[in-house]
Amino acid sequence: MSRTLQPWLIAFAVMASLPAGADDSHDEPAPATGRPVAGATAAEQPVEEPESEEAIEQRKLIEEFHKEQAVEQGNLAAIRKTAAFREVRAIDAPADAGQILAFHPLAHGGIVIATGAGERYGETSLIGAVASLLRLAGNAGKLPPTNQLTWLDASGEASRSAPLPFSCKGVTVAPDGAVIAVGEDRVVVFSADGEQVAEAAAPHFQMTADELAQLREEMVEQHREQLEATRQTCERLVEAQAALEQVPEEERTPRQQRELVQVMMMVRSFEARTPSDAATETAIDKGLAKARAIHRVAASADHLFLVANEPTGYGYGVWRCGRDFSTPEKIVDGLRGCCGQMDVQVVGDALVIAENGRHHVAVYALDGEPLRTFGEACRTDIRKGFGGCCNPMNACPGPDGSLLLSESNGLVKQFAADGTLVEVLASANVQSGCKNSSIGLSTDGATLYYLDINRGRVLVLEKKS
Repeated sequence: MSRTLQPWLIAFAVMASLPAGADDSHDEPAPATGRPVAGATAAEQPVEEPESEEAIEQRKLIEEFHKEQAVEQGNLAAIRKTAAFREVRAIDAPADAGQILAFHPLAHGGIVIATGAGERYGETSLIGAVASLLRLAGNAGKLPPTNQLTWLDASGEASRSAPLPFSCKGVTVAPDGAVIAVGEDRVVVFSADGEQVAEAAAPHFQMTADELAQLREEMVEQHREQLEATRQTCERLVEAQAALEQVPEEERTPRQQRELVQVMMMVRSFEARTPSDAATETAIDKGLAKARAIHRVAASADHLFLVANEPTGYGYGVWRCGRDFSTPEKIVDGLRGCCGQMDVQVVGDALVIAENGRHHVAVYALDGEPLRTFGEACRTDIRKGFGGCCNPMNACPGPDGSLLLSESNGLVKQFAADGTLVEVLASANVQSGCKNSSIGLSTDGATLYYLDINRGRVLVLEKKS
């Protein structure tokens, strides 16, 4: 039996850990617990069927999940007391600018931030959608914030700003001080003085008519495979629902009643999102838009490095082009990342990729030649590996040729160039969860920045004296 905690049970476990009374207004009776009911005879007492092996295993995994969370929080609290950096303040977006979506340190102190009305982590979930509606209701009559870049000095004061034509996904600063921002399928370049000097649409996505036709055929085939897989899953659920409905309602056990409700909900969900043949063109348009979208950017003196989705299938690739967007070429493929996160950084003369889906760091030459990887998954000892479902999340250059890596729970670790752990530098106080966890270090090495994407701000951690 596979010891894998089902995703819906993870969500249930997290919801179950919320404070009691958070949502106790309902009309339905609580599920049977097997405890005696006051005033009922022995014959009337509810009888709970013995748990299946799978149910027992899932319950144990949920208990382990909660224990791991408790241990992790204890470890993080202890690290905050002894780490080299401590959190001293937070940088918020300017008034009416929305939230901070991305940032990068500036060579002469301070940072450049990208702000706007970005989608928060979990926004596409039911809970996220409800939260969005509540935020919209609370902001009725207000105009949405403008997407923009803002240059902040070391004290956090804004010196200048520039509009962006998109919701920013990533920003970097080139060796000459130029600021490059990406979002949707666009790249915008600003001079060190904040003047826009160049813009391009999907410079990595350059195809001949024949290549584009072939890509469309591959997308059609992929769409048909997804259609068939969804249809088969829906058929199995309908069969399971029919089997449960054959049991007379008065004879159904509490477990069968719960299973029927769950299956009916899943059937409705699958039927609502079952793709149709008529939606093939829409699916292709979405696939092309996804392939054109740019997630991250890094820059060397001569090149830009763009992270984007693989045109078909899953995963990410890295495309290199000139600083003027010329001669684009794919130099890295097959990268695995979670929740749209795949960070790339130029560190010295190497390209560093935080490949969170494989719990390691991949280092390449600037032409895409693989050099080395390091790191592994470890949920019990933060010094032995990267925890969570997918880490490390982000990277940045450290002092003396070292490398800093962040995890989504707030940890920041320093590694030597060969991948040896030097020190656990900090533990930013953020909510755990797979998300953008960008970091940056000031030129003098005294200030560490960590993006708290859930709250739309940048945390400032200073080196202890």
